[in-house]
Amino acid sequence: MNGTSGIARAATGNAASPVRSDSRLTAVRIFGNSAYGTPGFFSLNGPGGTVIASDPTNSCDRLFSYGEFPGCQTDALGSPLWGMPPGYNPPDAVGGYSLGFIQTGAAVTSGSYTVSTVVPVNGTTVTYTASATIPATPVVLPNATGVTSFVSDGKGGGTFTIGNPRRVRPHGIVNPVTEYLIVVTNTVITSGGPVTSTVATMNTTGTSATITGTGTGCPTSAAPIPCGSNNAYVIDADYPLVEAGPPASTSSNPTLTGTMAALHAQSRRFWYTYEPTASFPDCAAIHAAIVSGIRPERS
Repeated sequence: MNGTSGIARAATGNAASPVRSDSRLTAVRIFGNSAYGTPGFFSLNGPGGTVIASDPTNSCDRLFSYGEFPGCQTDALGSPLWGMPPGYNPPDAVGGYSLGFIQTGAAVTSGSYTVSTVVPVNGTTVTYTASATIPATPVVLPNATGVTSFVSDGKGGGTFTIGNPRRVRPHGIVNPVTEYLIVVTNTVITSGGPVTSTVATMNTTGTSATITGTGTGCPTSAAPIPCGSNNAYVIDADYPLVEAGPPASTSSNPTLTGTMAALHAQSRRFWYTYEPTASFPDCAAIHAAIVSGIRPERS
């Protein structure tokens, strides 16, 4: 239970360049113990007390194996955010996949946080908890700048360019962002009012991502991104956001490969810099001797 996410929102269409509007959030990444038909309701407590109180009247306050129920997380305008093809495959029968984090709306405060949920099991209840600590100087991701341009393919797809390059900071420290997720939503006006839904998501570690359209072309047919005006969001994370959750992974404790790779590289450099003995040159000499002893096989 940890991690950092940021969201930037932009309007986009089939040909127009988007107008950007940025926003930030505080989120808690959740990995549950297992999925239950009746998962119960959760609460989140931090150093200042209750961050999210248990609310049995809110169906979205139930904690499943990978966060809340898909679609329960929304942006500032109430539009649902969830994982869809092509980034999340195969398509989910419910409609989409949970993104695995819970927005708290609270400021980042150092200290210990605990999420707790009481699950009904065989006529009784079982309490599950998980804790994490935000350090005194937490890693804060750079502001997500969102989609800077969109080039439509005319069939319901196109190429998104985002202003979030993985730049190197002073002293060789790389931007902690390891992945960006582009979420495209569409709003339809019905007799009951506007209805917004996620129509496509695509993840990238670079500055662009392409979704291939499968329609015949606007104005007749376009998929997965419909003809007309749509909205695009960029979510940045310092962990493998898509790969750590379903359908790519069903583990309740997935390995954070992106994060561990960076730590592994830094640990090697640290060891090389501060190793006080002659073990490094000794090992290098031994390896060199082995390599020099290798002779090509003669036919």
